[in-house]
Amino acid sequence: MTTIQLVIDARNPGEVLAVCGLLEVLSRYDANATSAWRRATGVLPSLPSAAADVCEVYADVDEAAVAVELANHLGSMDAWKAVTQKGRVPLAEAKGDWCGGLELALPEKPVVVVDHWYERATVSRGKIEKLGPKDKSRWKFWAGNQEGIVTLVSDLIEAASSLGEPQTLREILTFVSPGSSRLNLDAATTRSSLDRGISANDAAKNGVTSPGRPALELLAAIGLSSFFPPRREGKNAPHGVVGVRKRVFSYCTWNGHLPLALARMAARGVEVTPSELVKREAIIGMMGQYGYLQLARPAGIATLDSGNEDESDDEDSDE
Repeated sequence: MTTIQLVIDARNPGEVLAVCGLLEVLSRYDANATSAWRRATGVLPSLPSAAADVCEVYADVDEAAVAVELANHLGSMDAWKAVTQKGRVPLAEAKGDWCGGLELALPEKPVVVVDHWYERATVSRGKIEKLGPKDKSRWKFWAGNQEGIVTLVSDLIEAASSLGEPQTLREILTFVSPGSSRLNLDAATTRSSLDRGISANDAAKNGVTSPGRPALELLAAIGLSSFFPPRREGKNAPHGVVGVRKRVFSYCTWNGHLPLALARMAARGVEVTPSELVKREAIIGMMGQYGYLQLARPAGIATLDSGNEDESDDEDSDE
């Protein structure tokens, strides 16, 4: 049994979601893997006295081998497929088309599905029907048409192709690529002018590119899709996005080791005995037509106005 330590900042919902994505991926290698969260010191080699948030995973895997294989496939266009109205096709053939989901294929493993951008959808004759103009999801953070997801993910995959051969899964989370595209799930690399100090337009004029973490964003999209799945329309399926109320995203970390099925429930705030939950709330901010996740606060503390609009852009907002 291997003990894997994923050291992150749990205030950053994108980092927590990326860990959730890693847990989903690890389940393809060991269906009995378990995970638990704790606050600990001595886990940051550069600053041993500092406390950090740690997700501790017990899994019957070779971490280095899994890290190399995952890095190679996250950054390979050949490992990804898009589900369109034409069927399952390579990403290069799906750009500009409506996309019902993305699939990451690992060698001889069940595919990992990404479809976080739905709020609600219907299934007819075995296919996910295209959303209507009034069905915009709170997770659609990009401006422009729904079809833009394939281009964004393709850019992230290309940026992740420089990952190399990491020896730990944490190296995948911390990999930085200057100027890479993003899904705006990583609160640490938001293009918000409040964090950057200047507007996006001024930054572009001055040749300033903000760093992104492409592998973390891809894993966070997997985590959203598997731990906070989109809800479908149906008699027993309430509308809305799991974990989101208005523009506040609520998520939890848990102590006490849980298998994947129970970890998914705990992340959404479901009490799972004997684990105890730490709940956080992150505002979904707006920059013109772009949405993005902000750093979270402990649940129960009054939040700021979530209708922040600090920038604008000139992109088409059609859905």
